Amino acid sequence: MPLDPEMLAAGIERHRSGDIQQARAIYRQLLATNPQSAEVYNLLGAASIDAGQFDQAGEYLATALRINPQLAAAHDNLGLCLLAQQKPEDAAASFGRAVALDPRNAQTHCNLANALWHTGASSAAIEAWRQATNIAPEFARAHFELAGALAHAGQTAAAIAAYQEVLRLRPDVPEAAMNLARLYGESQAFAEAVRWWQRTVELRPTWAEAHHRLGCALLRNGQPAEAVASLRAAVTLEPRLADAHNNLGVALTEAGQVAAAIEHYQRAVALSATNREAFYNLANAHLSQGDVPAALEHYDRAITLWPDYVEARHNRAAIWLLEGRLTEGFRDYELRLRSRDYPAARWPWPLWQGEPLAGRTLVLCPEQGIGDTLQFIRYAPLLKRQGARVVVLCSAAQQAILSRTPGVDALAAVESPLPMADFYVPVMSLPERLGTTLETIPAEVPYVFADPEYVELWRQRLSEWDGFKVGIVWQGNPRRPGDRLRSIPLTHYRPLASVGGVRLVSLQKGPGAEQLVDVAKSWPVVDLGEGVDGAGAFVDTAAIMQNLDLVITSDTAPAHLAGALGVATWTALQRVPDWRFLLDREDSPWYPTMRLFRQKIAGDWDGVFEQIAHELERLVARTHTG
Repeated sequence: MPLDPEMLAAGIERHRSGDIQQARAIYRQLLATNPQSAEVYNLLGAASIDAGQFDQAGEYLATALRINPQLAAAHDNLGLCLLAQQKPEDAAASFGRAVALDPRNAQTHCNLANALWHTGASSAAIEAWRQATNIAPEFARAHFELAGALAHAGQTAAAIAAYQEVLRLRPDVPEAAMNLARLYGESQAFAEAVRWWQRTVELRPTWAEAHHRLGCALLRNGQPAEAVASLRAAVTLEPRLADAHNNLGVALTEAGQVAAAIEHYQRAVALSATNREAFYNLANAHLSQGDVPAALEHYDRAITLWPDYVEARHNRAAIWLLEGRLTEGFRDYELRLRSRDYPAARWPWPLWQGEPLAGRTLVLCPEQGIGDTLQFIRYAPLLKRQGARVVVLCSAAQQAILSRTPGVDALAAVESPLPMADFYVPVMSLPERLGTTLETIPAEVPYVFADPEYVELWRQRLSEWDGFKVGIVWQGNPRRPGDRLRSIPLTHYRPLASVGGVRLVSLQKGPGAEQLVDVAKSWPVVDLGEGVDGAGAFVDTAAIMQNLDLVITSDTAPAHLAGALGVATWTALQRVPDWRFLLDREDSPWYPTMRLFRQKIAGDWDGVFEQIAHELERLVARTHTG
């Protein structure tokens, strides 16, 4: 007897609508009159899978295949049943038979891919998903699953293309937008990551985690103000999201709102007492506010949670150095070489750990900037006394300013083939290797020397201007972490221009020099032009400094140059400065001709320059009376 088409249609409709019990009842009625219908046994097996009755489903499907071994749909459903029973190898075999019988069924190819993926045959699974998308280019689900597999396999570009195809087919899939955003973020394409997190938020506006991730992407894209808004939305939607509070603290710190940042870091650690990143960030924030004891406390908490937390140990070491505890400070400061925040360098020589140097060549390698080399090249004579041949590695542009330093046998340019050597040492490791204490800092200046011809040239040029000549520097490298706290807007130097008899001379090069345009309208600063240092880094600057009465600078490389030259230098420092300037001292054990002027309140440059202007007036008066 043929199947009743109306009853069959009714069973299928009940099945599709989710009324599995009624669908199964109808299918059984059909079997009562058609006991050899492979099609109905297949449908009954599919309904049993949906009911979670896998053993019974397997029996129905096996019966369907005994009746009709060529029924592709039954092989497909048997594969689903086996996969649900965590038998992916058997499932893959069943799906393979279905594909052989019905090679144009895109869903079966997807099912096969899923089973293969669970067996660990990822390449074969990806190929099966590709087959599905080739057969049915508009099959969004196949593109989505292919994208996930490609991403897992590390094929980022292909995964991105697949997710983009999903969103072309179905623009309202938040999971696709989210995964696309993650892939762009992992590829450090932060602008694109922001774009797709924004799309995710549009699709799921109440999803706190999407707002959180959008905020993180905005932060990585250099948009801290926008990041603050997104992260505030995240913690409003989900107040107990500890990581979002932590990242909101980071964004607020970047936006200059450190006090508000501390509140959210504290909220993060209150919600998650094991959140070592939040303790670390809280320590950094307290340090920037000048609260050294609180910073130490929270670095210790982070390190207790993770003893190998090198960033926290490195930063704690910097506080010990600030406090003058050089032995233990320099010991842990070596951990900077393992820090994620430290620019990795790979040199072809063995690292010098203190082995005998007699008859051996030691290369002093650069670290974070020319300022570090200028400070620590002072150790070259000590190494020379141990019998070393000392080679200093630097950029070709820096060679001229370092060429007259005692103890240096040769200079090598990083841009050229590297020299033969026995060891290398990062320049900032020299104090640790040589057991430096406050009492043994090699502080004989000058140890860097300007070219005499340039000194004479600039003596003549600077004679065009009268007065007590004060060179000024205000801006460091804006790419350096924390530059916002150490660099000083030029407008704060205005009180110096009001001191009678003073002639201000700009030594600023590169970023920050553009500020001269604005201040020139209201107070005078001599601008020596763009040609300064055309012959090499600091060649002209060093010669100019030798012809000045005083250099006043922020914490930048020119401060180290002036100190190394042994010229009179006043350095303006943030509340808690870089470790090399120590705490609370007006002098520098590294630079005998340097005087330090410190913020008493974090961020208060006006107070610093009021003091500097007062001391400058006294100095000029003494010079005139002398």
